[in-house]
Amino acid sequence: MKVLVITNDISQGGGEKLLASSLPIFKKKDIDISLLLLNAEKSVPAFLKNIASAGIAIHDLRMSSFYNPICAIAIWRFLKANPFDVVHVHLFPASYWSSLAISMLRTKPVLIFTEHSNHNKRRDKKYLQPLERAVYRPYSGIIAITDSVKEKLSEWIGQGDKIRVINNGVDLTNIAKATRIERQRLCAELNIPEDSRLMLMAASFRYPKDQATLIRACALLGESYHVLLAGEGEAKEGTMKIAAECGVSDRIHYLGFRTDISSLMKSVDLNVLSSAYEGMSGVTLESLAADVPFLGSDVAGIREIVPNNNFLFTPADHKELAQKARMVVDDNSLASNRAAEGIRFVKNFDMDLMVDKYIKLYYELQQK
Repeated sequence: MKVLVITNDISQGGGEKLLASSLPIFKKKDIDISLLLLNAEKSVPAFLKNIASAGIAIHDLRMSSFYNPICAIAIWRFLKANPFDVVHVHLFPASYWSSLAISMLRTKPVLIFTEHSNHNKRRDKKYLQPLERAVYRPYSGIIAITDSVKEKLSEWIGQGDKIRVINNGVDLTNIAKATRIERQRLCAELNIPEDSRLMLMAASFRYPKDQATLIRACALLGESYHVLLAGEGEAKEGTMKIAAECGVSDRIHYLGFRTDISSLMKSVDLNVLSSAYEGMSGVTLESLAADVPFLGSDVAGIREIVPNNNFLFTPADHKELAQKARMVVDDNSLASNRAAEGIRFVKNFDMDLMVDKYIKLYYELQQK
């Protein structure tokens, strides 16, 4: 079976990181899999290297814009010259152009799309609903990463009979191999006391991520608490202003984009993800696998993938976040118990299991 994965690029987002981790696993399971990118230019080099080193062919269409309809023609030409049994698409607008390209082929492969989000801006525009329904129609199967993602998508496009829930996975093996950063070295890098309490949030600086709530919580926690923010994005400057207003600029540390997130997660006292919503949070799963306590906002995409409510706080409630953070960070026994609970729970989301479910779906749809 020849499988082609199509997406925009392999940049910093959660869906892209999932592909960088999962594609080599398909290869290990003897799936003849290749990757087609609309434009590889803004991809993370380490992600591309990880995919290529697994022996996976990476094809780059080098489109000047992801939103140019010419993308559909380029995909059509590629598929006409390089036939595949299964084409699996991730992310918008690759979803639009792949749907159109497949519709123009005489011999059509099985076409699958993975829906990664509970919501997007297109669903705020009711007049786009007929177009969206038409775009999704050529897909043989649609994968929703959570039950709530399936429910929201079904309400929007119908076609619920072909939507299958397959939860995202996390690469437990690679996280287990990641090494902790020595506390002395990490604190020296940040120029802070070694006895500081460290809280990490790894997320892009754009909606629906909400670094502001963690910054405000830090202001309530006292001088020994420091926040590490890993990621980039257009909202970064706004969070700096909030930190200044709260008087904690010296305790908020911007790490930029990092490829050693698993090591960072293992090296702090608490991992946090404050979001207005998620599709299915890979950061949450990685945090649970890091053997360190985790707190996430009580929203779709996080609440379904934590052991219980002890791992959650009310969205945008910095006071509750501060209270729960202090409770777990200042109690070594409780911190150890929460970390162990997370490790046990996250085994249900091993990426190996996710890949097996994808492969099973490929074969099922081929036989229809």
